[in-house]
This record gives sequence, structure tokens and C-alpha cells, in this order.
Amino acid sequence: MSFPQIPTIRHADVSALRAAGDLPGLVRLLHHRDPDIQWQAADALGSSGNPAVRLLVRELDSPHVAARIGAVEALAAIADRKTVPILTDVMERDQSTEVRWVAALALGKIGDPAAIPPLLFALRDRERYIRSGAAASLDRLGWKPCDAAELAYRAIALQDRDAILQLGTSATEPLIERLSDPDPRTRVQVLTLLGEIGDPRAQQACEDGLRDPDGGVRWAAVLAAKKCRVPVAQIPWGISQRERPGRNPWAAAVLNFLFIGIGYNYLGYWWGFLVFMSYTSILVLASLEAGPVLPYLVAYPVTALFAVQTFYLAKKMPDM
Repeated sequence: MSFPQIPTIRHADVSALRAAGDLPGLVRLLHHRDPDIQWQAADALGSSGNPAVRLLVRELDSPHVAARIGAVEALAAIADRKTVPILTDVMERDQSTEVRWVAALALGKIGDPAAIPPLLFALRDRERYIRSGAAASLDRLGWKPCDAAELAYRAIALQDRDAILQLGTSATEPLIERLSDPDPRTRVQVLTLLGEIGDPRAQQACEDGLRDPDGGVRWAAVLAAKKCRVPVAQIPWGISQRERPGRNPWAAAVLNFLFIGIGYNYLGYWWGFLVFMSYTSILVLASLEAGPVLPYLVAYPVTALFAVQTFYLAKKMPDM
């Protein structure tokens, strides 16, 4: 039995579509599974000029991240200033960090000063990639910081450690804002810098860092706490208030009550599944001999004891 061959797109096909001015065909290639073909199509669309803008703007609503990235890159190459508000909206609202990042860079490539206000706002974004892209585009547009705060936001976005430390306490508030970054590595860097700056205004930020769910961030907060005027006696208390990410004791207990062994497996004990298989085999054999009801009447009081034991076992497990 033979299967039909799936046609492949070659680079020559992209060139042919480009030569023919087949813009819809090139847009379709933004969805191709080969990233190199996607790039070739985006490059071809970018060199097609304004006739491609309408199709590319429509593609910004595509559910495929790669297609949206290709559309943004093509729009950046076309550099039609009328697309600045559209790309600004993409930078601010798209669900993909990668698409927002490319949009931030695209605003700098287009070269319209109208992009400066939204890019300034993006310097405060939670995602470091967006901040970095915004800072790069602002530099490309010839923007100059007008005060110490803007200097600090730019230095933080570019992760320029020396510039941040030179700004000293002027960087404290912008750094504190960055403790909302979802990347724990960024939060570690922020707390380390706050400790080196030693501004008492960072005391509350260091106390909040002691309660961070990430162990590395908590340790950075411990090291910075004394320099930020957090009382030494308060450090252990602050750490004790953290959210504990360990296994749920109730979940482990219920699992072992209903399916003994699975609760142990949930806690990370490899032999839990073997216990479950043995328990299931015994129940099946007992059901064949005594019927379907009696084995469960006997089993559940036993598994209830194991459920209690599992609950306290989970409570004692470390949560670091």
C-alpha cells in the first residue's frame, strides 16, 4: 500500500511567489512548518512594500505565533508609519511574549518618533524581553532620558549593572517595581542590586522577597535584608510566612484512601505504584471468591489508616 506524498515547499517556490507578486501565497507560507521557509516568506513580504500591509495586518490576528512574528517582521521592513499604532497595540496586548518583543523592536526599525511614548511605558513592563526591546528601540529612535528615573529604567531594561549602581538610590524605586518580574533570576538580580545600593526605602521590598516562593530569591533577600535595614530577628519570621509549594497532605491522604499506593506515588515514592498494583490484584482475586462488596468493606477501613499515615507523612516533608 502506498501513501500519497505530501508536497514540500522549496526556497525556489518562495522566490517564484515573490517574482509573481503572489502576496496571499507568501502570507500562507508564514504558517509553514519549516522556520526557514517562514523567514524567507517574511523577508519576501517585507520587500513587497505597501501592497502587503493590509494582508500582514490581518495576519496579526492569526492563532499561530510564528505567523504573527513573521507578519510583524515584514511590517518592520516595510516601515509604513501608519502601522505604528497597530504594532503598539501588538506590543501591549499580544498573548505571546515573543510577538510582543518583536513588535517592540519593530517600532524602533520603523523610525517614527510617535512610538517613543508607548516604548517609554514598555520600559516598565513585567517581562524583561519587552523591556529590553523597548530600550533598544528607544536608543534607535534617538531618545535621551530626561531624568534619573528614566536613566534607571533604561539601565534596568538593558541589565546594565554598572549604570544601575552608579545611579545609586535613584534606581531604588524602578528596581522595586521589577520584583514583579515572573523570572526568579531577575528577582534575584534586583534584590542583589538593592542590597548593594543599601537604600532604607528597599526595606519592605526585601521583606517581601523573604516570602518569595523561589528559594534562590529568598536567599538573595536574606543577603540584602540587613543592608536594607531589615531587623535580623525579623528575617526568620519573614521566611516562615512564605507560600509553601510542597505536596498537599489532603490530596495524598485521599489518594491513598481510594487507591492505596497512588498517594505514596504522588509524594514521590517510586514504589507507590507497585503497592497500588498489588492492592488492585488482591481486590480482584478477593472479589472473584467473595463477591464485589465484601472485599471493599474490609479494604476501606485499612486504607483509612494508611490515609492518616500519609497525611502526616506529607506534612513532615520539606517544601524547599
